[in-house]
Amino acid sequence: MDRLSSLPEPLLLIIISLLSFKEAIRTSVLSTRWRHLWRSTANIEFNEHFFVNVDASREIQRQLFIDFAQQWIANYQEDNIDKFSLTFSHPRNSQVFVENCLKFSLARHVKHMGLDFSEPTWDLSDPGDNPHPVSFDLPSQVYSHHVLESLTLSSCNFVVSEFKNFWFLKHLSLAWVELRAATVKALLVNCGLLDSLNLKQCWNMNSVDVSGQDLKLTSLVVDRCMCSGYQRISIEAPNVKYLRFAGFVPIFDVNTTAGLEEVDLDFDLASTCDEDSGYLLYDLLCEVYPSRALTVCSYTLQAITMGPEPIGMEPPLSVTNLTLKTAMHYNEQKGIKFFLTSCPLLETLTIDIRLGTIFLHEDEAPFHELNPYDVWIEIPIVNSCIIRTLREVEMKGFKGTQNEFYLLAYLVLHGRVLQKLTVVTSREISNHGNPAVYRSVAEKFYALRRASQHLQITIF
Repeated sequence: MDRLSSLPEPLLLIIISLLSFKEAIRTSVLSTRWRHLWRSTANIEFNEHFFVNVDASREIQRQLFIDFAQQWIANYQEDNIDKFSLTFSHPRNSQVFVENCLKFSLARHVKHMGLDFSEPTWDLSDPGDNPHPVSFDLPSQVYSHHVLESLTLSSCNFVVSEFKNFWFLKHLSLAWVELRAATVKALLVNCGLLDSLNLKQCWNMNSVDVSGQDLKLTSLVVDRCMCSGYQRISIEAPNVKYLRFAGFVPIFDVNTTAGLEEVDLDFDLASTCDEDSGYLLYDLLCEVYPSRALTVCSYTLQAITMGPEPIGMEPPLSVTNLTLKTAMHYNEQKGIKFFLTSCPLLETLTIDIRLGTIFLHEDEAPFHELNPYDVWIEIPIVNSCIIRTLREVEMKGFKGTQNEFYLLAYLVLHGRVLQKLTVVTSREISNHGNPAVYRSVAEKFYALRRASQHLQITIF
């Protein structure tokens, strides 16, 4: 730390400004020289949730937060700031305070602004929890701040026609607001340099139309936005490379110059899983057709094999990085096998174990579950990627279940070019969980016969 403290103060301020606001405050305890440096950070985050105290009423907590922020503003001496964010519910009850915060950041030529006026009690996992009354209207002086490069608005109304004044805006995130298709199109027209668009928990979004040959957009995120009926996502833009979608299964129409490189699909909100679901998912994958990386959820693993091709995609995907978000349930085994078959060029496999809805009724997916021991150990069909291309595997949340062990054993026993296996054991102790037992099961992989002499196994 002494060597770091010997650096010139301007360089220390750059280091502090790279930290989050909370981390910057913590540097004050490092030494005498660091005690006040954090007060000059160019990355300022006023968040009322940092002032939670179970022994004080919400009104007292709120006033403590306001007093802290006002004192900070009064004492701040720097001419420029890079990032400013304000997280503050019920802003209309403290309108003057919010406007003073905005005046402070605008006067210091802020380039990255975030305003979150949502309630912490709103359910992030449930699109049906919308709509909520929008808490604030973006003040007019913000629209004349031409140097903004990124803007995040949550529960904040805006005038879409005024976005044409954001000449340099490259990143836009909107949450907890009504957002119709026409508004999205107008945003894309008015923000000609926009590189990424992130839409979360918005409502009345029956369709998202991203089209235009002059669009610079490379990244699109649509996260749990509410609509009536099927949601349609249309992408006809030359530069879009990354797509993340979470919600109910939509209809996609994708036409980009070089195709999508990375796709992340989460349909765990879906309530039915049947043959129609399988066909819809298969058509969806054919439409988005990622060229490099794909992330799929438990729902996809359960439903995809009920589509037109129960064994694998035809033609196969060119994906080299595959992430499976899975509960490692029996009903997901066919889906896991499906994607290993569908990715003959696979190089990196990540298995992220998490809770998911499992469809167990006779008329729901899957119609015929597989015996994991037969699939992975007793009579395995070894996919071409396991023999020729798969080099790295990571399993997160390992609990030593039979399904988890059999799959990883299959990869160790048959992965001829496998170089790295990382097993991150679960830390869960609820429901009689025992991390020590999880680790002891994982250590059994050390004793397995390895198809690759270069394989290194690491257990955390």
